[in-house]
Amino acid sequence: MLDVTFRTRTVKLAYQYWLSKCPVGLIPGRPHIDPLEMVAFLPHIILLDVQHNPPDFRYRLIGTKVVPLLNRDYTSEWMSDIPNQKSPSTVWANCRAAVETIEPIYAYTPYVGPKKDVLDVEDLIMPLAVDGKTVDMLFIILAYTKKSKLL
Repeated sequence: MLDVTFRTRTVKLAYQYWLSKCPVGLIPGRPHIDPLEMVAFLPHIILLDVQHNPPDFRYRLIGTKVVPLLNRDYTSEWMSDIPNQKSPSTVWANCRAAVETIEPIYAYTPYVGPKKDVLDVEDLIMPLAVDGKTVDMLFIILAYTKKSKLL
């Protein structure tokens, strides 16, 4: 599906895992993914519930490596209630694109948060659908690279 050279092993592993769960011609649903099989990248995941009308996304789960990058835990909050994430933000647009295209959306962006040692963030938004085609959840993997220390 994606023709991308991943920058982090974490994102590559998560994508390979998602692909391995895709039934022929469909996408996997939440029941198809198992946290016990995701130990290598579990701290880097976000699960978002998808609401279709009106469009919105609710944080269901945020991994322990992700919370510090976000500056706080948004679990149970709607993205539309978060000023820097609501529409028309890039993160909102990427989530909408994953829902509408039923395809993974890859992003690699410079980091602009409070962590001074973080250089950039690689993330992949992968759609999930219980029925294999109507996206009801987004499975996101987020990994960051740190700035190298100058000698």
